[in-house]
Amino acid sequence: MHNLRLNAATVMWYIIMCLMLVSCGEKPVRISLAERKALDSIVSSSHNIDTISMIQKRMEREGNMLGSIIAYREMGKLMRNESRFDDALRMHSEGLKQAETLGDTLEIVQALNNIGTDYRRMGVLDMAQDYHYRAFTICKESTDSSYTAKKNRVVSLNGLGNIYLTFGNYARADSALRLALAGERELNSALGQAINYANIGSIYCHREQLDSAWLYYRRSMGYNLQIGNTLGVALCHISFGSLHEKEHDYDKAISEYDIAYRQLQSSKDEWHAISPLIALAGVYTTKGNDAKALEYLAKALHTARAIKSNEHLAEVYTLYYKLYKRMGNYNAALTAHENAVAMRDSVIDMEKLNRIQNAGLLIERNHQARVMHEANMNLKSERTARYINSVVFTVVVVILIGALVVFVFVQRIQRRNHLALKRFTEMRENFFTNITHEFRTPLTVILGMSRDLPGKSPDELKQSVQSIERQGYGLLQLINQLLDISKIESQMGNFDWRNGYITTYISMLVDTYRDYARCKNIDLQLYFKEPVTMDFVPDYVNKVFNNLISNALKFTPDYGKINIALWREGDSFFADVTDTGEGMDQKTAENAFKPFYQGETDSKNLGTGVGLALVKQIIDAVHGEISVKSEVGKGTTFHIQIPITNKSDIKLNEQTVDNAPELPTEEKKLVDTEADDNQCTVLVIEDNRDIAAYIGDVLNDRYAVAYATNGEDGMKKAIDIVPDLVVTDLMMPGMDGLELCRRIRSNDVVNHIPIVIVTAKISDQERIEGIEAGADAYLAKPFNVDELCSIVERLLDRQRSLRSKFGDNATNIKEPQQQEPQLTDVERRFLAKTVDHIYLIMDKQQLNVNTLAEKLCMSSRQFHRKIVTLTGSSPASFILKIKMKRARHLLETDPKLSVDEIAFRCGFEHTSSFYHAFRKTYGVTPKEMQRGVDG
Repeated sequence: MHNLRLNAATVMWYIIMCLMLVSCGEKPVRISLAERKALDSIVSSSHNIDTISMIQKRMEREGNMLGSIIAYREMGKLMRNESRFDDALRMHSEGLKQAETLGDTLEIVQALNNIGTDYRRMGVLDMAQDYHYRAFTICKESTDSSYTAKKNRVVSLNGLGNIYLTFGNYARADSALRLALAGERELNSALGQAINYANIGSIYCHREQLDSAWLYYRRSMGYNLQIGNTLGVALCHISFGSLHEKEHDYDKAISEYDIAYRQLQSSKDEWHAISPLIALAGVYTTKGNDAKALEYLAKALHTARAIKSNEHLAEVYTLYYKLYKRMGNYNAALTAHENAVAMRDSVIDMEKLNRIQNAGLLIERNHQARVMHEANMNLKSERTARYINSVVFTVVVVILIGALVVFVFVQRIQRRNHLALKRFTEMRENFFTNITHEFRTPLTVILGMSRDLPGKSPDELKQSVQSIERQGYGLLQLINQLLDISKIESQMGNFDWRNGYITTYISMLVDTYRDYARCKNIDLQLYFKEPVTMDFVPDYVNKVFNNLISNALKFTPDYGKINIALWREGDSFFADVTDTGEGMDQKTAENAFKPFYQGETDSKNLGTGVGLALVKQIIDAVHGEISVKSEVGKGTTFHIQIPITNKSDIKLNEQTVDNAPELPTEEKKLVDTEADDNQCTVLVIEDNRDIAAYIGDVLNDRYAVAYATNGEDGMKKAIDIVPDLVVTDLMMPGMDGLELCRRIRSNDVVNHIPIVIVTAKISDQERIEGIEAGADAYLAKPFNVDELCSIVERLLDRQRSLRSKFGDNATNIKEPQQQEPQLTDVERRFLAKTVDHIYLIMDKQQLNVNTLAEKLCMSSRQFHRKIVTLTGSSPASFILKIKMKRARHLLETDPKLSVDEIAFRCGFEHTSSFYHAFRKTYGVTPKEMQRGVDG
């Protein structure tokens, strides 16, 4: 039978492989999102064309085709921003060629859109429309739902909308741009929304719907100001000026145009910088200020010729025509008019317009033809494959039909046996894992505190002894419950039955808990209408009600209520134990009687242990039933039903009852300690207060210690105080230790913090899961104090050496190989992001710690803690070091700049402050260093 099953499986595998070889072709290589982001980050971090060119050559030399494509894309963008449109087109075309070779759809679409934008800037609008439409068609056919794919579609729509807007096809422009705006909203892109609001505003402006135009332009300005987009703000001022001009408020129009002109004057993006020049020339022409009009027209003409923009040249010559005509210089006016017509015709003539209007139809037809060709080829291939498959399938099916019947039958039997064995194995492994954890928790406290008893003061000694006693009692109770379960299983009905008033017996049992309930301000009440006489096992009654009442007291808050109701109906005895405590969710209630089940709510210590499992086994043993009804935040009710018998001749002495176990009346208080300037802070996250207090006692002499009792509170506290190290338990209610590690590692504020996991679960798999989740060390309970201190000190020593290393080399430019400390990838990305933001806001004279922290989405306190941890410097000192590096770089590389200009570019309001800081950092004045470079 085994050989038959093996042969059948082998033949089936052979058939599957044959079918896969026939039906599957070569699949394109997929590039992971992580690899794409990493390469994008490497290239985008450089803002210099020469640097990116070197990266591109290195990538191409190493065979990294994707890196080369990204480098071509970014070089083209930088060249376009400098109005080097021919060079930009060359870079993007080379990138498109490589992207098509690689078969990378995302990069192909980006290259098509970039080429379309290049042509649009050059005024070759038919070519621009063709490339944008090709990009949009690929996006429309693609099933990729990533952020980049959605952004590509939006960019293509924006490009098409701008082209339609240029030709005055406002209906199609409005449709395309509104689709683009909806896409940008979905992507939550402030820059994209700013651009599209401005474009739609232009449509309303052309339609003379000025109120709507104002609304959309102002929305665009709001988003541009929000993200600090200087170019966008300037273009919005131009739009505002155009609306004022249409409203014949020429002074306000000039004011808006002048603001835009000043903002774009120093920009290398001459394609955009020419717009306020033309606008100012136009409004001055309208006002009759010929001198001013000629001044701005001369500048605009020079710029338009430099960037070879026929579109702008047409506007300039048109204004010259109007100006000369009014001045009476008809020869010059005629020449200007002819030039304007020539430039306008070069941008768009009827042939080109027809080509543009029909380009979409031609592309669609080509696409349909390509699809039909591919369908025919696929049909032929499928026919051939179908014939081969039918022959192979017919032969093999005849052979396998009999074997498969036997194979399926044997597999079903084996699967049933395997699942039964697997369930049994999982139950056994879970039981031993959980019982080990339950044993190790009290042992950790008992062994650890026992070692420290000789050196403690009398008060501390008393607290430690009480903790040891509580943990010892809990351990003994757990062992007794496990023995009780085994005893119940082995008795097989030989119980110690007694006959008497069970209501009176339970009443006396409840009385033993009243003092403890009073201490917690809990109202404990017992209700029964009449005494009930029946056979029962006193020891079992003790165990059932001790467990239920203890659990109710444990989870009921102060001033809560616990009601125990007893009554008889027919031949059954009923009991309800109801509390107004924390309650359980539905899943926890369904699993309440399983040993060691841990609930998923946020309530501390909400688990079942073995107590309720023992209760369930006792009730089952006496042929009763128990159920639980609970609701989170409203409380829990355990309902018991037991059949009544009166067969036993042994009467119970109703005034004798075993004492209930002594409950702990004192809970360890955990108080956070404040750190001084030289102390590190350790956050201890542990749901067992005794273990948390023990860890705190061990570390308190050298570090400030803060506490949290579960994962959710621990995460909030970590973000709030940004500790130097976290010590956490693994098994906690709600968020466990692994999830806590993952959330810490994914949070920019605290992802640098070392994490030590302390737990009783010490299998290899659990260690690997802890390390993969982001833990730096894994310590098993019961742990050795010296081992814990050694691990904590080693992890904190790394932070200290990192601070020293970074601080010592922060300004040492003479030895570049020593500048970079041994940072992790997360720490390096954070510092790079911080430096980028410093450079972005440095020129605006708004650089301060609060502004920088806000840009990084942190509070000032969180930013201060993280920078000090990573660099050893305060945020203000770190910012100053970056300023000094930039100042020295400018002095060494650009001797034409004056010291005042360099001071302003480095964010100093006063040159004297710059002199003082520079001399303090490098030991020489800026002038002396500049002379040294020149000499």
